[in-house]
Amino acid sequence: MSEWTPEEVHAIGEIEEVTVAPLAGDGTPLQSVTMWAVTDGSDVFVRSAHGHRGRWYRRVTETGRGVFDAGDVSREVTFEPVNEIKNQAVTDAYRVKYAAQPDEFLRPMVEGESVEATLRVVPV
Repeated sequence: MSEWTPEEVHAIGEIEEVTVAPLAGDGTPLQSVTMWAVTDGSDVFVRSAHGHRGRWYRRVTETGRGVFDAGDVSREVTFEPVNEIKNQAVTDAYRVKYAAQPDEFLRPMVEGESVEATLRVVPV
């Protein structure tokens, strides 16, 4: 596994939306989903707005692999669940980065089932 470069982390931290395309078992990219992403230190995180029920979430947790695109940053990645302590830092990062978003969009990303579906995005 590799790491995000500081430039990639900065770019991801600045961009409003990213896309994630789960990879099928044979490595073929499946349908991509547009979502929010946040950074904490040198790590990148995403959440499923529909929690564990989200189709993309189910697929990436089955295969563990996907393609992450954020503007000029495009990497094949793996996904790892996070612990409760890190999850709070991710929630805080969502609140800060997306503070200007309407509450109807932000609240579901910082409460309830989406918090339980937080994944660390790790470049391959």
